[in-house]
Amino acid sequence: MRTELFLTGRYLRPKRSAVSLITVLSILGVTLGVAVLMVVVAVMTGFTDLMKEKLIETQAHFQISTQSGRALRTPENVISVVKKAGGSAAPVVMSQVLAQNGQNLDPQVVMFGTSAEALKKHLNFEKALQAGELRLGPNEAIISVYMAYRWSVGIGSKILLHSAQKLTNLVKVGEDGSIGMNPDAEHCLPAEFKVVGLYSMGKYDFDKSVLFVGTDDAAELIGLPWGAATAVYGWGADAFAQDKLLAEIRKELPLLKVTSWQEKNRQLLGVLATEKNMMYFLLIFIVLVAAFSIANTLITSVYQKTREIGVLKALGASDRTVMMIFVLQGTFIGVIGSVCGTALGFLIITFRNEILDFTSKCFGVDLFPKEFYFFNGLPAHIVGTDVLFIVLPSILLCTLGALLPALRAAFLDPAKALRYE
Repeated sequence: MRTELFLTGRYLRPKRSAVSLITVLSILGVTLGVAVLMVVVAVMTGFTDLMKEKLIETQAHFQISTQSGRALRTPENVISVVKKAGGSAAPVVMSQVLAQNGQNLDPQVVMFGTSAEALKKHLNFEKALQAGELRLGPNEAIISVYMAYRWSVGIGSKILLHSAQKLTNLVKVGEDGSIGMNPDAEHCLPAEFKVVGLYSMGKYDFDKSVLFVGTDDAAELIGLPWGAATAVYGWGADAFAQDKLLAEIRKELPLLKVTSWQEKNRQLLGVLATEKNMMYFLLIFIVLVAAFSIANTLITSVYQKTREIGVLKALGASDRTVMMIFVLQGTFIGVIGSVCGTALGFLIITFRNEILDFTSKCFGVDLFPKEFYFFNGLPAHIVGTDVLFIVLPSILLCTLGALLPALRAAFLDPAKALRYE
């Protein structure tokens, strides 16, 4: 094996320089392919992991509601069942509302009625709170930093919330399609709330639309009796292992709908997993192109070294020895390129947000808009198994790329090779 290794290193270097330009270009092709794969797979993994983390932070592990979508009149009974099963729960009142600040109206607002204790215990709100106090007293609200910027309000400012249900009841649609005022509807006045806190959960679609008020204030605004809830949010010991807990709750509450966070976001999570697999499948072709380039380079090398191969075989080198010389060239290029590509990938991933900001400033285009991707920065997570699934196939493809020219060299006739001009 010493002979093969020595000659492999000799053939990777030309006579008059330390490094062959062809070898460098071959290694560079593998390096770029592995680096691109590393970055894309790490970003997709980070995006999926961060999405799951934010979904768990901004939602319950599971939620319990009626099959018809009507309010739960006695959520205390549901909560006691959840606690008996080993989980914890809290009643919530959620509804679409119309926010008003002066003459400005914002229809893209979701009111989340809960208690300050539930926010502290379940949503890790002490970390998310950016300014003000974590309390939800009568007619007090906590809004997001984005809302405060959009509405030009701050701590102590007053906002008005209109109930979408009550506003709808003011209009009567006749059987003939005519529209008019509903004479049976009561006059609808908005509820006034004082902003006592500003939060940021780091998930753009949540931050731009959700504000928090007390449970009773929310129920009163949408016309529910005090103590009622639109749903009960529940939490288990582990968000990723709660099948046993949910099975017990469903058994005790057969008439209610129990939905886990995975079931609620099944389509989104499925799309993310599919995208990661498809990205890996498509981008591996970059390494495949590099492998073809190595094959082409080594075929040229075999023709250039035909006489040298003839001398080796005349001196007693076996077909296996000659073949291993060229196979090892492909393997060495694959190993060196994969190591360099992995290092380059780690470097790009480490400084990904700085690179993204610099590129955005140079071209004047926001490459990672928050309104599309939901997060404040480009996420990335490097997983050891992902690195192995990139590096090992890359080395294998480079080795296989060298196999054809290696076989060509192994089966050369020494007599014909020595006559080669």
